[in-house]
This record gives sequence, C-alpha cells and structure tokens, in this order.
Amino acid sequence: MVEYPEYKPEDVYEDMREIVPEESVSKSVFERINNALDPYTFASDISPEEVPYVVVRPGSAEEVGKVMEYANSKKIPVFVRGSGTSLQGAARFHHKGIVLNVSRLTHLNIMKEYGFVEFGPGHRVLHVKEELEKEGYFLPLVPGSIRVASIGGIISNNTSAHAIDSCLGKPRDYVLGLEVVLPTGEILETGTRSLRRQAGTDLTHYFVGGDGLLGVITGVRMRLVPVFKNAYGVAVFDDLIPLARAVQRIYVEKAPPPLFLELLDKRVAQISFEIQGLPPPPGPLILFHAIGQTEQEAAYKVNRLVEVIEKESPTEAKRIDDLNEWRKIWLARESALPYICQAGKGVFGLSEVVSTVADLVDCLKDVMNMGKGMPTLEKLGEPYLFGHIGALTFHPTFIVPVNWPAEEKAKVVDEMFFKEAEINAKYGTSGGEWGQFARRSPFYLKRYGERAFQVVREMKKLFDPNNILNPNVLPDESLPPQ
Repeated sequence: MVEYPEYKPEDVYEDMREIVPEESVSKSVFERINNALDPYTFASDISPEEVPYVVVRPGSAEEVGKVMEYANSKKIPVFVRGSGTSLQGAARFHHKGIVLNVSRLTHLNIMKEYGFVEFGPGHRVLHVKEELEKEGYFLPLVPGSIRVASIGGIISNNTSAHAIDSCLGKPRDYVLGLEVVLPTGEILETGTRSLRRQAGTDLTHYFVGGDGLLGVITGVRMRLVPVFKNAYGVAVFDDLIPLARAVQRIYVEKAPPPLFLELLDKRVAQISFEIQGLPPPPGPLILFHAIGQTEQEAAYKVNRLVEVIEKESPTEAKRIDDLNEWRKIWLARESALPYICQAGKGVFGLSEVVSTVADLVDCLKDVMNMGKGMPTLEKLGEPYLFGHIGALTFHPTFIVPVNWPAEEKAKVVDEMFFKEAEINAKYGTSGGEWGQFARRSPFYLKRYGERAFQVVREMKKLFDPNNILNPNVLPDESLPPQ
C-alpha cells in the first residue's frame, strides 16, 4: 500500500490560499467530513485518519493545474468531488488529502454556429438539460439522480443511466473533446472542434469512462442534439416472468428501442402509485418512453412496442396520451427509492445487476433470490425491485432498519456487492451505470483477469506516477479473493 507523507491541515490550507481565492478553500471540520461521505455513510464511519486536510474549489483549469502540481510535488492525495452521489464507493476516501470540489467549474456556452456546447463539470445535470432545452436541444444524459448528480461524474463514468444503450448510446458517443488536467498539473486538450470526430487515437476516450483515474476533467465539448418528439406507454402484468419475456421480445422482434423502459415490481409500484394518488396497479409494470423526429414517429414506436408486449398477455398495455397522467406515473418511478425507504422505515442498499437479452428471465430469478444464503441479507427478505429493464439492468434494493448497528449495515453493503459480482460474472456482464472500480475492484479482477487489472494499474501509473489522484478508486494493494 502506498504511504503518503503526513501534513498539518493548517499548512496545506495556507498553501491553498496562495492558489485559489480565500473564500474557495475551507478547513472547516464540517466541510471536510461532508465532502468525504457518500450515500452509504451509514455503513462506514469516517475515521480521523480519513478526514481530508482541506476542501478547495478551483475556478479554472489553471487553478486546478496548480493544485495538482502542488499535491504531486508533496505526494498528497487529491480526491475530485462533484455531488458525491456515487453508489459504488468512488466518493468514499480512505486517506487524508485534498478534496478538489468542482462546484466552481461551471462555464456553459451553447455554440449553435459550431453545433456543440461546452460546459464545466460542476453543473448539476438538470441545469445543463434545462439550459439546452431553452434553445431547442436535448441533453443525452439521463441519470435518475438528475437533480443532484454533477455532470462531470456522468462523463467520467460514461454512464447510460436510465437510457437504453441501443437507443441513445453512451455519453462518449456525443463528446467531441475535453479539457483535462493531469495529476502532474499539465493541461491537455483532446478531441476536435468539428462535428467530424477524429479517427485513430483520441485521448478523449481515455478520460470519458476513465473512472477519474487518469485526470481531472475541467471542460467538456459535446455535440448538440435537437429535441425529440415524445410518446409514452405502460404495461401491467400478473407476474415478473412474462414481463421479462416481453422485454426479450422487443429485442428479438426488432421493435424500435425506446429511450426508457423502466420496471417497478408489484410492491414498489403499489407504494409509489399510492403516494402519487394513482390507483395501485394489480401487478408489476413497465413504463416506456419513445422518441422520434415527429409526433407520428414517436407514436408509431410506442404502438409497435405495445403490439409486441401484448404477445406476452399483460393485464393491460397501452399508449398514454394524457401528459399529466404520464407525469404522475413517471414521478412514481423517479421517486421509487425514497418512497420505499419511507414505507420500509429504513435506509437503502442497492446494487446494479446486468443481464444479457437471452438470459433475462434466469437473471431476474437470481436477482429475486439475491439474499438467499447470505447471513445478513437473508434477514431482510426478498429485495424490492426496480430498474432499467429495457437496458437489461436491475436494481435490487434492500431496506435496512435504521436501528441496526453500523457493523450490520456494513455487512449488508458488503454482501450486496458480493452477490452483484457473482450474478454479473455468471452472465458475463458488468455494470453499465456506476463505474468499474472502488467497491467493484474485486469483481473487475475476477471478471477480466489479473493481466487486465494490471494493464489498468500500469496506465494509471503512466498518467499518475505518484498515485495521488483518487487513490480510493483503484486499490494499489493486492485484493482479497471475491
């Protein structure tokens, strides 16, 4: 394990004041701890050895470069911080260091004459979406945490989020270029200013989906996408198995892939619909949202999806033309996680299981039995289930009683990621939403082998010789067997 020198927080604070404005660096204990927590705080207390020295908020790539150059010269870990919503442990630090919060990196320039938009990583995704929509453009990034997630983290993880890859693709498909600060402090420009993306070696691809291992993204150039017309639908089933078969049919029968195709199991649907003042559905359901260049094209796609889905005998399958009805139904899906936490009077633990098309039914069964044989998960019963089933992704969710001791809560998270890895390895898949390392590092090693893992480490060392950038993400020591 890498050993980092110890410094006094006061000394690091004074040095940071020479780089950024005084109001942009904090030594407040509250700020330092708050910027070192993730959504699973309940399962892992922060120790005094893990409290950062300072939180710094650079306002430009040049300031980021000076912070990185300083940290590299003194071998101080730097943790890049957006909104801290990462669910696989990337926002959870295990060393003292400098938190580089990107909240001041918020330039935004919609350049219609060039056909692209440029923005900083510190924006909430929703803000960029709303600004683009004002000008008639669509943001091809659709996380469930759109109101709180920072856009830099989305780009760094190359996450599809809710979207179906075969409809929308990945963020990488839209990024034309980046501004990146290396761990040593140099500033790179990658990609092109043309809508004709470069062939051959493009350093952009090392950083989009790079898990924050190789550099700090300080600027993104993304091509503009005109807004689409929309159409919506819903299908309710008696059971999850025919529902999964209906999703398989969409692929096998070459139906047009929707933008979203979301699953709520019966318990989740009934809780969420009731809170929204909607009649609780009698069984599990799928919600689908199709897009097209015209209203007719979008409606055709939903009608075709309904036609295919009906072959698996749902109790109901229909297009929804009432926009107010759709908004209520969609909010029931969007708010499913807090709603089941409220109903279960606890805190959540969820994972990301990905299937193949052919194995969707078997994978669903494995997900529903996820807690069996696990000493702590089994106490919590069958998981609540929702997810992006059109993208072949399940989010089995366990609600943990708030009065459980911290050690038991930590076991829930550990067992959950163990089972996630086991099921994904069984079907030859990997997460398409959260990133590949941190808590998932043992799975990456098991799934792709020691040499692949070593290649990633060697690449990390090339860009970051002192291993100062986000050292919490990629373990530098040998991993225990999964």
